[in-house]
Parts: sequence; structure tokens; C-alpha cells
Amino acid sequence: MIKLVITSFLAIIFVVTITPDNLNAMENDLPDCVVITHCVREDFKVIDLENAFQKATKIVSETARTKIVEKTDSFIHAEAKTKWRRYTDDFLLKAIPEKGLIQVRSESRVGVGDNGVNQKRVDDFGYRLMTESDITS
Repeated sequence: MIKLVITSFLAIIFVVTITPDNLNAMENDLPDCVVITHCVREDFKVIDLENAFQKATKIVSETARTKIVEKTDSFIHAEAKTKWRRYTDDFLLKAIPEKGLIQVRSESRVGVGDNGVNQKRVDDFGYRLMTESDITS
């Protein structure tokens, strides 16, 4: 019985994987994290959104083991490989002009934990963005 419950839980987690197609069009935000043990979403308030998003694009393209798979003027979907075991994580960025934000979301595709990899990825991105553009908070 316990095996069935665990298998069902893991199946639900794999099926619920958020993709860029699931963006909340009404609020224009990236999706909230469903499983917070392997997902991080943060907002970065910026002064010059266009310039900050260009720098964000450069940061993502220069990040090790990270490949941009979809890009528009206000959205980036990248796949980041973990250093150990080479798991693929989804790294999403979205410019939200009405709020003056760059929203970032990093989520593991596999498992229920990430050993802090997604938080580290978002923290590193935020540090690099703050040192290379005008951030207000």
C-alpha cells in the first residue's frame, strides 16, 4: 500500500511539471512553485527593465551548463544541467513591465529535493544581475 501511495505521489510530481506554456497569462507572472523543495521563484525589481533584461539574457547565455531553448523580447526558457549527475532543470526568466520586475524561476524536473541547487542558481543570477545593472531591491 505504501509503495502505491509513493508511486502515485511521484507520478503526480512528474506530470505537474511546469512548462512555459503554463504561464499565468492573467497576471503575466511565472507560475508559483508547487513543490518548494526543488523550486525557487524570485522577483528582481529593476530601474531600466529593457537594459536589465538584455543583461539577464547575457548572464544566462554565459552560465556554465545552461542552454537557452526559447527566447522572446520578454521571456527566456533555459535548460540548466546540474554539475553532479547532469540532471536537467528548467530556468525561466520573464520581464514584467507593469511591475518593473524580472521574475526568475528555477525548478528541478526530477525528484522532490534539489540539495539547494535551484536556490544557488537564482542567488548567483541575482548577484550577477545586481552587479551588472540597476536594481532597486
